[in-house]
Amino acid sequence: MKLIQRMSLTSRIGLLFFLVAVLIFSGVGTYLYRSLAGQLEYRDDQELIGKISLMRHLAEESDSIAAIRKDPHYFLDAAASHDRLIIMLKDMNGNIILHTNSDQGSLPGISVLPLEMHPVRRSITLLWTSSGLTARAIAAQGKVRSGEKIVIVVARTASDRMELLKAYRVEIGMAALCGTLLAALLGYLVVRRGLRPVKLIAGQASSITAHRLDTRLDLSSAPQELHELVQAFNAMLDRLDGSFQRLSQFSADLAHDLRTPLNNLMVQTQVALVQARSVEDYQGLLISNVEEYERLTRMVESMLFLARVEHTHVMLNKSALSLPEELQRIADYFEGLADEAGVTLSVAAGGKVYADAILLRRALGNLVANAIPYTPRGATIVLKGAKTAEGVTVSVINPGQGIAAEHIPHLFNRFYRGDAARSNSATSTGLGLAIVQSIMALHGGRATVTSEENGLTEFALIFPAH
Repeated sequence: MKLIQRMSLTSRIGLLFFLVAVLIFSGVGTYLYRSLAGQLEYRDDQELIGKISLMRHLAEESDSIAAIRKDPHYFLDAAASHDRLIIMLKDMNGNIILHTNSDQGSLPGISVLPLEMHPVRRSITLLWTSSGLTARAIAAQGKVRSGEKIVIVVARTASDRMELLKAYRVEIGMAALCGTLLAALLGYLVVRRGLRPVKLIAGQASSITAHRLDTRLDLSSAPQELHELVQAFNAMLDRLDGSFQRLSQFSADLAHDLRTPLNNLMVQTQVALVQARSVEDYQGLLISNVEEYERLTRMVESMLFLARVEHTHVMLNKSALSLPEELQRIADYFEGLADEAGVTLSVAAGGKVYADAILLRRALGNLVANAIPYTPRGATIVLKGAKTAEGVTVSVINPGQGIAAEHIPHLFNRFYRGDAARSNSATSTGLGLAIVQSIMALHGGRATVTSEENGLTEFALIFPAH
């Protein structure tokens, strides 16, 4: 088994060709051998039936048993051309009148056909002579002119037929062996040529590296049977290329976002160390440093959360949650921040949603915290929840300048900021909307956004029906 596993695909298929050829040639050879043996046996049986009928006729032409003993040349002439043919004539007392080819041995007693019964194939008996030869024999009564009855036995030994079959068996064996080897060799060559496109595909695949993920396998050069495999491989390369591009962008964005607070910490500390400062100056430096540390902490926690979500290490604890209660809880939590920004939070919800309470609150909290800075003073942010045809939709709607259309497809990407000024915000990590999207993916739902210029912007969380 291990040897077969180490064999190439071409060798395996060639071996299968060999085994199939062995079975086919063996089956065909066996069939031909049995067919020839059956035909020879049938011809022998017909000859025996013809001979027993001829012997009956010759007996009827003989005057008496004594005449047969005196001049048996008619019977001898009938058997002269057959060295394997045994003819035995006996009277009704069992005395032998004539016995040709006695060197092949005597015959045992067999059933005798009555005088009025014609010989048929089922009357023939397989027996062994006293010398150990197999023979097929038939016995029947005959009658001479004098009215005396005799027993006629005609037998044919199988030696000549067996010799013919033996020679034929050797020829069939040699033909089957040569045919099997030829079929295996041709099968190996055909398979090797047929698998040439696979080698070409393998060569194309081996040329793909981390720096050439945009290369795709040539579908036109692949046989029809491999189109599905090539398409699946190309689709995998598309996913890998996309993931690699996102990873590269993520690494660049991460380095950029980490550099800003780290530079702030380093520069502020270096400036403070240039000369002695008052206690108040040091306290102000520490407060500023704490803000940067908090920003770094939020960024690291968000990244860890996203990593756990991608590797399905976040366990959901779903339950039926009241939408009015959950949305009001969020509104109460952000009431102070909304008052400082001069905006109002309004809840318009009904029904229930089947979700993880902690993750739902985190997603809604990110959306509300994202909406407050972009809502004009005096305006209202609406937290809306209702049952829809798709399931349950929870929305955060706020008026404002709106989001440009070119930014909308990228809003849920990590570290993406549509507002360049916002990149310097000490409270932003650029991961809030990415976390919202990951939370919805855990729930089997999705997050969407629609925005009108100088109109309403709506972030919607669509949960599947329970």
